[in-house]
Amino acid sequence: MKNLLLAILGAVVTAVVLSLITKGFEMDVLISLILGIVLGYSIGKKEKADSD
Repeated sequence: MKNLLLAILGAVVTAVVLSLITKGFEMDVLISLILGIVLGYSIGKKEKADSD
């Protein structure tokens, strides 16, 4: 769970830094990225439990 939170925090920090550099913040990309991280984590966790 700690790794999941760190990945989401990293995505948010990266989006904020890039928005400061490019002067444009795209929330759609950030939401898609966070959703992908959460789905990937849940699928990986489920597959790991199935293989044990």
